[in-house]
Amino acid sequence: MDAGGVPTAPVPTGEPGYVNGVLPLDLSTIVYQQNNVNGPPTELFFPKDKDPTNTFNPGHGLLLNEHTIVIDFPPQWDTKNLKLRILDGKGEFDPGQRYYAVARGSGGAEKLVHTFTGKRYNEVETVELPRDVVYERLVLRGPKNAQPAKLEIVGDYRPFKPVKYQRPRAPLADFTGTNAFPWNFNMPDGGSISEAKYGAMRDVFGGVLRMYIELEKFVPAVGQHQFRYWNLDKVAGRARADRKELMLTFVHATKPEMETWPKNSYEGKEFLDVDASPHNFTADYMQEAAYKPSGEAAYQMAARYGFNKSIPDANLKLYTVPEYPNAPVAQPRKGLGYVRYYEAHNELDKDWKGLSHYMSGWKMGLHQSVVYDGAQGRLGPTCGIKTADPSAIVLNAGLAKATPDAFRGMIDCWKKTRGYKPDGTLDIPLDQWNYHQYATDGGGAQHNGKQTRGIAPENSRLGAAAKRMVDFSNIYGGGKPVVITETGYDVHPQSPLAAVRASDLTAYPKRELIPQARIHLTQGVWSLRTLLEVAAHGIDGIAWYQAFDDNGKVPYIYQSCGMLNSDNTRRPAADFLMQTQALMGKYKFQERKSENPRVDIWADGMERMAVLWLPVEDDKKSTYALTLESKGVYFTPVVGADRMAQAKLTTKNGAAAVPLSELPVFVPLAGVAATSGPAQPQAAKKK
Repeated sequence: MDAGGVPTAPVPTGEPGYVNGVLPLDLSTIVYQQNNVNGPPTELFFPKDKDPTNTFNPGHGLLLNEHTIVIDFPPQWDTKNLKLRILDGKGEFDPGQRYYAVARGSGGAEKLVHTFTGKRYNEVETVELPRDVVYERLVLRGPKNAQPAKLEIVGDYRPFKPVKYQRPRAPLADFTGTNAFPWNFNMPDGGSISEAKYGAMRDVFGGVLRMYIELEKFVPAVGQHQFRYWNLDKVAGRARADRKELMLTFVHATKPEMETWPKNSYEGKEFLDVDASPHNFTADYMQEAAYKPSGEAAYQMAARYGFNKSIPDANLKLYTVPEYPNAPVAQPRKGLGYVRYYEAHNELDKDWKGLSHYMSGWKMGLHQSVVYDGAQGRLGPTCGIKTADPSAIVLNAGLAKATPDAFRGMIDCWKKTRGYKPDGTLDIPLDQWNYHQYATDGGGAQHNGKQTRGIAPENSRLGAAAKRMVDFSNIYGGGKPVVITETGYDVHPQSPLAAVRASDLTAYPKRELIPQARIHLTQGVWSLRTLLEVAAHGIDGIAWYQAFDDNGKVPYIYQSCGMLNSDNTRRPAADFLMQTQALMGKYKFQERKSENPRVDIWADGMERMAVLWLPVEDDKKSTYALTLESKGVYFTPVVGADRMAQAKLTTKNGAAAVPLSELPVFVPLAGVAATSGPAQPQAAKKK
């Protein structure tokens, strides 16, 4: 027992299957917060502060004054006879933090069980909940600064292991998509496809081609849709003819909506706010109807480019005002069969733009439901992607924050607004979960001002975030695939996302002195390792940011992420992705045999491939003793080539010494890989 009489380890209660003790909460999945947070509330349950009376701080720069923490017990986990042990730290709060309990089978009804006001300094308050009630969740809601120093939940529970969805792994080719703007596909005048630019993207990228659709240009007037938009008919048709999956991603707001937002100004001139969220500025954001224009735009896009030829002609609403006298206008078309993938929007959780531009998980849930199927048809027959094309694959708006807290808010929204299917599962209005993340020394958040450079993926939060997202989907998100539609590195040496190794910072007095070829190589090495790392943690695909630089001459973040040069030639990142696809595009991740060095096994049927590398940021070399039945070969990515270089491996006593470095190498295996282990490392070569 601890000082409060709580068992330090769970003990049987006498009731079959139940034990008593502190609930072993998996903070990465069971606990989430409703605010623009960057991670779980770890220090509320496991304080690290030397002063035990310091209150829990849920985060800096939080936009919502009322902060909510939810402990959501999985359906497989029975918990009852609960006690809340609340350590009162510094400060008194009025209003205080309200504690609600939700009993299983209550339809989500929240019952107030306690209000924490902070008036019992350095004491532990014990709150006993009604006995013999199995609880679905606990909700802590109140001002963001009204927090205790520590929370502990004690009670009876049935130990369990979450049921994992056994969905198939994705093939490696799905991790080789990219992001591109409409002008990346077209000639400068937009009149025709740029064969050089499009051809470069087609040849390199095997996954989805994520293309942005600016809603203010697509919907220039209420209920009218402009299909003479960046040659979209030809681009979509060409992609389908080349067996490329175009993903149409909506950004901004429709022009009528954008015109209701406060204007931006510069040098005395006013401009529309192109970062406006997809709703009227004065709309009630907590109502589905606020997002109907987005749902109608999505319907029109899917009606034209989807695979359903039975769309009523009367449902097609086109913008027919010519750009100039006698200019051609778009004609009605339907069921063209060009596009399968759609993304509801992009980064609606952009907290760096302030509260007016930040959408909570609940609001994103409403928006997603409308764009998916018109909120289950409540908004009429011309609203929603699935209303037009039931075969479409729909993703949520890619999250800027690599944490499932917003996803959990969406789930809460859908429990109330969409309910459950006849088989008892939640009606989730998407087909793939989707988020963004970049590996920097500033942590996992975008635009937090702490980044100074990119870092190797293994040293970042990419792996941990991927695991957390996949775990969320497995437990709460219907087991749906999870993809990353933005990740990558800049090549401008002074960008806060620059692919600059730690060893190069030491070797050169100034970052701008690091050879450009070295930075380009690092971008390629880290991109390939990023693919391997997130695949090992269960992610199902990547769309790299991005195909071409926005403006590679400036040191700003995300401006020089391109994998292709402006003359359409490949950078090493593009070389490595193309070569890896050619070697093992159909292979799927199978297992990880070693963390350091990394040794992964990928498989395609009975064929196996070992992928090996050192998770380092320098020129360290080593070898790895890999068991092979006979002499073999290994493949190494090569800058400027279409295929990897091949070299022979010799075996001694049934093992081959595979040369290792920061760059992954690939070794075909005969049958299932046998046991293997590291050999002696070699000294790193000096520059």
